[in-house]
Amino acid sequence: MINNTRKLLAMTLSVPFLMTQAAFAADDSDLVVNKPNFSFLTSLGVLNVEDKDFDPEAFEAEVGMNGVVKAKEFTILYNLRADLSDAINSRDTTSNEGEADIHIKEAHAIFPTAYGAFVLAPRITSGQQRDLYSNVDIFEYNEAHSGTTSTSGNTLFAQPSEGDDVIAWASPKFMGVKLVLATLSINEDNGDDVDVEAYRVIYNEGNVNLGAGQVIVSKGLANASKDYTRTALTAGYKFDKLDLGATYEMNKDTFGTAGDYDTFGVTARYHLSHGYSIAAGYYNKDSDVDANDNKGTVYQIKKQAGKNIAFWAEAANYDITADNVALGVNISY
Repeated sequence: MINNTRKLLAMTLSVPFLMTQAAFAADDSDLVVNKPNFSFLTSLGVLNVEDKDFDPEAFEAEVGMNGVVKAKEFTILYNLRADLSDAINSRDTTSNEGEADIHIKEAHAIFPTAYGAFVLAPRITSGQQRDLYSNVDIFEYNEAHSGTTSTSGNTLFAQPSEGDDVIAWASPKFMGVKLVLATLSINEDNGDDVDVEAYRVIYNEGNVNLGAGQVIVSKGLANASKDYTRTALTAGYKFDKLDLGATYEMNKDTFGTAGDYDTFGVTARYHLSHGYSIAAGYYNKDSDVDANDNKGTVYQIKKQAGKNIAFWAEAANYDITADNVALGVNISY
């Protein structure tokens, strides 16, 4: 069954390469390359982490460009984005100047068609994380994911924030429902053309958001006896002034010493007047390895001063992850 599914995925997700061949066949006179859009996001503030000194910090410092290429035969949406925050913070954390710490977050192309959107992405923000965890990933410093850009370093959810070497297909939206299939080729030398498979179904209509998905990591990636599976369920609802969200993640046959574990997160944000809002979140990780159990609460007050600027204050208390207090300002364009 798995082999048949992989063959189907390979056939479906090979379409971007066929579209690329069509692109080379297109007449240059038919091509329209629109002027790219440039963007930046700066999140600066001060941080106090348990057992560490008070520290001014660059939480995020992203610059990017995106645009559209159009021809009669095809359309391509491209996106390039880099995060400079590690380079900024390196001198006071590692004593290095940090020029080598520029992190590429986005390098992908999307081919929209009448049959759905095809994605070719050497590096991309994880769609699995965005679609299945955004209901509970609402904080600035205490982000609800793992991976290189997880600022607080918590290990509650296993889902990373980014994906490498991704080929994906997203179906057209029908009655609020969208299906996404994706493959990741993380290790090009292990004999497995597909190291990770990901599936998700999303319903997003009006004030309701529902989703379910699974990630299957090949046992060959870690020389394990079984494939590692990560399953997530999510639900969100927006009232007039209150946003509620919940995500439940199940990790089975994890590699290494992590053990099998489930993580549950629930959050709420209440919108006050004049751009103010208050938010709270609770997260609980229950592992087969008792020493890996973790839970935490996060609180935030935020002031949206305009479309491109926001001020925020956040405090978190965890069983394992270091407690922290953070203050910051986000400036974007």
